[in-house]
Amino acid sequence: MAGIIRRVTSLTDALLSVVYPCVCEICGETLVEGEELLCSRCLVEVPRTFFHLSDFNHLHQRLLGRAHADKASSFFHYFKSDAYAEMIHKLKYGSRREIGVKLGRIYAREILHDSPDYFCGVDLFLPVPVHFFKLLKRGYNQSGLIAKGLSVVTGIPVGDHLVATRGHATQTRKSAFDRWINSAGIFKVRHSSDLDNTHVMLVDDVITTGSTMLCCMEAIHDSAPSAKISVISLASTKAVN
Repeated sequence: MAGIIRRVTSLTDALLSVVYPCVCEICGETLVEGEELLCSRCLVEVPRTFFHLSDFNHLHQRLLGRAHADKASSFFHYFKSDAYAEMIHKLKYGSRREIGVKLGRIYAREILHDSPDYFCGVDLFLPVPVHFFKLLKRGYNQSGLIAKGLSVVTGIPVGDHLVATRGHATQTRKSAFDRWINSAGIFKVRHSSDLDNTHVMLVDDVITTGSTMLCCMEAIHDSAPSAKISVISLASTKAVN
């Protein structure tokens, strides 16, 4: 029965692709077999960071604090208003949920191609949470969708141990210090004993100053001091002052 369902689903997808062809999110060209979200040319032109190839990179420097980041990586550099940044905007505000899952899969495959052991020892992906009311309004947590994509490729499960206890104002026009103040104390860990002696990898869409990620790291460090923490995101910007 499962095999029949898969064949019917595959046939349905094929028919839909004829009526509604999948196009590249960047240039609009029709995708061919084997391409996902981005055509081969636009995938090559992604402004990659290659942070996963470095044991200590700019993200590590940005995330220096009470909690240490073991691994720190981002798929690409975030340049405001370019087409790749627009993908993140569509994911976050345009109800384009599939972008998060697909980019998560693409990035995970690239990391494993370059560094097959990169995810070895990681026990759990933890999405940076959004507050309950924002979740109700948006309908999803974009970081959770990215984590789902990473999980599909790596087989590492996604946890829900981090929660946002309150909302916070938009971070867009805030300084690095104001962002940290804005995020301080809003993240809590539930079932913290589950994280004892584990290696968790925090997942977010964009890292700017790192203030949100730092607050998540500190919450885990305070609740489960024995946990090892790594971070991963789709994009990262230069830190703002």
